[in-house]
Amino acid sequence: MAALNDASPFGMLLGFAPRWWVVFPWILLLPLGALAGLPTALVAVGGTLAAVFGIARFELPRGTPAAPPRALRVVTYNTDFSLPLTLRLRSDLRRWDADIVLLQDCQVVLAQTLRLAVPKAGSLGPYCFASRWPIVEAVPLTPPESRGTTTSPSAIRLRIRTPSGELLVYAVHLPSPRHALGAARWPQPGELIPRLRASLEERGRASAFVSSVVARRNQPFIVAGDFNLPYGSAILRRDWSDLTNAFAAVGMGFGHTMQAGIFPVRIDHVLVPSTLRPVAATVLSGYPSEHQPVVVDLAWPD
Repeated sequence: MAALNDASPFGMLLGFAPRWWVVFPWILLLPLGALAGLPTALVAVGGTLAAVFGIARFELPRGTPAAPPRALRVVTYNTDFSLPLTLRLRSDLRRWDADIVLLQDCQVVLAQTLRLAVPKAGSLGPYCFASRWPIVEAVPLTPPESRGTTTSPSAIRLRIRTPSGELLVYAVHLPSPRHALGAARWPQPGELIPRLRASLEERGRASAFVSSVVARRNQPFIVAGDFNLPYGSAILRRDWSDLTNAFAAVGMGFGHTMQAGIFPVRIDHVLVPSTLRPVAATVLSGYPSEHQPVVVDLAWPD
């Protein structure tokens, strides 16, 4: 899993597969291992731990002293063009109590509702965004090969003036693997592997482009959104391993951010450099779309 995840067509299927299923056979083997004797019991315990933490990627917070008060809270959420969200947006904004909100696949009516609810809000194509502080710039980031087409930007860059100084926020939405993964359910001869490979290449190019334009100088910045890259993806490691993944650092649980039927995956991420430190990360539930919001609290180091 660690070597192949999103590194090949077969690895792509592994990365998006429902990995938590692997946990249940091991849990069932625990009592049988105990009955069989100590060596077998130890193997069963080791296999269970590897399945839970290594394959299903159950996260435990990396223990730190008492968290300081948050410097800012970020919410990222792919709304899947959900119209029901429009009716509950105001109450959700109050519940989130966020300093920065990033919405991908944002309906026009949702963008209008957001502007009415938050004075410092705006939209750019299918991206909506809001901030507690002034947004002084919003720029689309489109790969060279997609410029001049109707393709949505792979990301947008927001320049926000906070009380602690300027903050760059990159809202990301990389190409979806949906059609390629759909081909795996009803594969046609000679069609599946090319589709999976094309998806890998498309997401890899978009991720590399966005990573290349992120200004990694010594100032705070946030990269957040729907990466369409499962946690542990070879593409995610290649382009973003120098940043801290907030949920992996301080979240707890499987962190599934997208539920497509029986296939839950963690593909929405919040990444930060060493100039920001995650202190809390949560994936919410019960929202009217396949994706669910990710809420992250960040603090500047002392």
